[in-house]
Amino acid sequence: MTSLNMRGLTIFISDIRNCKNKEQEEKRVEKEMANIRGKFTSGKALDSYNKKKYAWKMVYMFMLGYEIDFGHMEVISLISASSYSEKHVGYLATSLLLKNTDEMMTLIVNSIRSDLKSGNPDVQCLALAAVANIGGRELADTLANDVLRVLTDRRTQSMVLKKAALCLVRLFRTNPDCLVAEEFAPKLAQLM
Repeated sequence: MTSLNMRGLTIFISDIRNCKNKEQEEKRVEKEMANIRGKFTSGKALDSYNKKKYAWKMVYMFMLGYEIDFGHMEVISLISASSYSEKHVGYLATSLLLKNTDEMMTLIVNSIRSDLKSGNPDVQCLALAAVANIGGRELADTLANDVLRVLTDRRTQSMVLKKAALCLVRLFRTNPDCLVAEEFAPKLAQLM
């Protein structure tokens, strides 16, 4: 289900667009943040639809320039979900809302690693794009070899190969020590 089919998200965006001034917009955003915080802390398990809807709302508020300092665990939990739509929202929100220096980044490493090994090209592309967008020394140290494995695997589809190559370049620029040249240079030479 795309974000366009989420009635609550559509109404929220419409409300923001119809605000007459910045104060009215801030009041509406604060009201929505309080609502989302309440839903996340209520103790009731949210279904997939609502998790995605609230994550999209948080992304939208972040894009408007508001600081989002809550809901990070819920966004991270979307990454480890089994459906593509949940992973898509989770990776996108994580890439935007979290910095590469956040302590929570260690929580997504195993999910990224399993998605890179999944063999599903769509899921692999999501994981590679998130790693490249987030970057950072910790992700470079932890995931560079996994990205290299995807790049050198003969079964990897061409669209994934392109993303893996770009991701590896980003990680290498972030931390040149993440890969030992003697180990990865022959593998890359074979690809050429």
